[in-house]
Amino acid sequence: MKKYLILLLVIVNLGLGVQSFSAMTKEEKIKLEKQIQEAYEKNDEKKALLLVAKYVKEFPNNADYLNKLGVLYDNKDDHIEAEKWYLKAIDNGSFIAISNLANLYIEKKEYEKSIKYYKEYQKVADNTENYFWIAAAYAELEDYKNAKEWYLKSVKFEKDGSPENRLGLIFDNEGNQKEAIKWYNASIQKGNLWAYDNLAVLYLNLGDYDAAEKLVRKGLGLVKSPDDKDIKKEFEETLEMIKKAR
Repeated sequence: MKKYLILLLVIVNLGLGVQSFSAMTKEEKIKLEKQIQEAYEKNDEKKALLLVAKYVKEFPNNADYLNKLGVLYDNKDDHIEAEKWYLKAIDNGSFIAISNLANLYIEKKEYEKSIKYYKEYQKVADNTENYFWIAAAYAELEDYKNAKEWYLKSVKFEKDGSPENRLGLIFDNEGNQKEAIKWYNASIQKGNLWAYDNLAVLYLNLGDYDAAEKLVRKGLGLVKSPDDKDIKKEFEETLEMIKKAR
């Protein structure tokens, strides 16, 4: 009878996963979860990482915390550790980790892998925010047919005009100035400053220096935030190119 009870206990524990063998008491678990929450509230990611790692050591099948650990390493740009924990989270049933891993592969410039995991996630949830990044991955792989398809899907959901600007760039690079101008203007209508510069460069290449300069100066007039220093520099460089071309 003793052997039967021991066997039954093992079967129950196997059904609940490795977490059942944690030496941590219920009170200790609740306390640790509270400490983790406090670390997040204080934006103390260094402390959060240590605490979440401790939690995962005790409860290695908790997909939510495995994903959390992946995110914390991702935020530190430790891609190797982030990938490891995202994959563990996925193995334990986390769908969010699939999307996070796809984003990680974008950062790592592993575009084929990113597309694979984005599409895997799309089977579960139609996250429209991912449309843009699927398109961007295809564009990096120079698969412009699929890039256009996903940018077009993204147009309805992105409010900053980025998909339109990217479509303009693709058509511009293909030599289709008519379509490029159409999409740059669509992006400008949404206030995208990069589209001003890209359209200005297109007109510069066409020899229409007045139109190019007008766009650059209008774009410069819209630069307000210190975060726009990169586009401001681009405008200034394009303006210098126009002056030299005249």
